Amino acid sequence: MSPTTELRNWIAVQARPLRLDPAYSAITLPESLSQAKIVGLASSVRSSRQLVLATHVLLRRLVEQAGFRAVAIEGTSETAVALDRFVRTGEGDPATLLAASQSFLRTREALGVIRWLRTWNEAHPNDPVSIVHDRVPGTPPSGLAEIEEHLADSDLAWHADTGQRIVHWGGTAHVIAGNPRTVPPEETHRNAGGIMRVELGEGYGVAAFTVGSGSAPIAVPAPPQEFTEHAFAEAPHDIALLELASSNGVPQPVADWLRRPLRTRMIGPRYDATRDQDFRVDAGPLQECVDVLIHAPRITATSLLTHA
Repeated sequence: MSPTTELRNWIAVQARPLRLDPAYSAITLPESLSQAKIVGLASSVRSSRQLVLATHVLLRRLVEQAGFRAVAIEGTSETAVALDRFVRTGEGDPATLLAASQSFLRTREALGVIRWLRTWNEAHPNDPVSIVHDRVPGTPPSGLAEIEEHLADSDLAWHADTGQRIVHWGGTAHVIAGNPRTVPPEETHRNAGGIMRVELGEGYGVAAFTVGSGSAPIAVPAPPQEFTEHAFAEAPHDIALLELASSNGVPQPVADWLRRPLRTRMIGPRYDATRDQDFRVDAGPLQECVDVLIHAPRITATSLLTHA
């Protein structure tokens, strides 16, 4: 049996299906997430319907089952205060607020997340969920390294001040525990997830959401062979959830894969499928950067808000 076949067989046995139904409650959360203080949900394609729905599923379970009471949403630097006001009081229009946020949040799927947070707070007025926001406006970060520091500092300060455990919904480049991580054109530094992992250790958990092929809405080909998610090419589930094991006691090809540097996609508005291999994130050993992998073999695009 070839090493590739042995790795894929292991994934097929160890991965479990994740239903894309936010209301479905019979989901066992991985302990690396449920026991953390801050959980990063790292999306490789923010415009994928499947990844937003999978994010919604995990976010909802973390709130309902594990007691997380704050959500940090990348792309809301101008709207987080108003979104927090909406989920806590019902004041404002969430669709209008998302339309004023970054473009990848101007979708019906993202609106579903915000509306559910409001529904939770209506049902639990004495145990509400907050949207993380900067309490004291400061100088906007300049450059990617400062953005990473700002994202991490914002979460860490919120957690320290409130005691609330945080779900951080963001992009792969920011959220994996990269110490350091590299994004083209060869910009290398510790990212927000790496900063939080250094500060919190296992108190920072990471679920990375990867994709096979499809449309989001631009055509996305299958990942190159050297990318981490290529190992899921024969995964048996529509959405597969894989908890990354210790490299001890697993078949040698699996141990090699877990110790191999992470290389995964980062697909945004400027993505060019003819240069697919250039739209990536590189970081340290997979098992040090990510605790859980969630893979969607086929993706479709999110639905835009009609007035966004």
